[in-house]
Amino acid sequence: MSYQSLVTMLAVLVLPFGTAKALNWNEMINGELSNVGNAPTFILFTEGSNLIEGTMGSLGGVGPLDADVWTFTIAAGYYLTGISLASYSAPTSGLDSFMAIDDATTINMSDPSQHLSNGLWTEELDGFGNTYTDLMAILDAGPMFGGTGFDGPIGPGDYTFWVQEGSEQIEYCINFVVTPVPEPGSALLLGLAGMLMLRRRR
Repeated sequence: MSYQSLVTMLAVLVLPFGTAKALNWNEMINGELSNVGNAPTFILFTEGSNLIEGTMGSLGGVGPLDADVWTFTIAAGYYLTGISLASYSAPTSGLDSFMAIDDATTINMSDPSQHLSNGLWTEELDGFGNTYTDLMAILDAGPMFGGTGFDGPIGPGDYTFWVQEGSEQIEYCINFVVTPVPEPGSALLLGLAGMLMLRRRR
């Protein structure tokens, strides 16, 4: 492999996953996400950031609660390595938002023990006022309502994700990060490429 090829490969790998990435689903543009566990909206996920933007809960606590449910596939050779909030309008009442994930093309919304994992989240802000809540870490830490749980990144397969707020209408944008599985020896190759770049700079 030439020096130029190594530099090009490294440049691609270090680009932020969210760079110039359009929303995969925006309820204002693409329509309402399903609120039925047995018939979730299918959203195509690709490598890098996959952004889902919508609303959940109910306006002023009046009317039926709006759940958002979607299904996606992690292709062979990839992992789901991150789920995090890109934006979130926290409820004024202090109620937490609920999420659940299941390793199927549907999700049972009446029996949390059948979920892969589930949990509650609240808004967290970094020093610049940006939302950064790591939803993957919350789910990975263990199911809050009796699901089976999981350990580490989520491998290839079909999954369904459900978000719900208890009363108020919440606006959110969630980022799902899909990462290719490193090929054997790729870590060594990247290390050698990095050393080569350092030597060229001196």
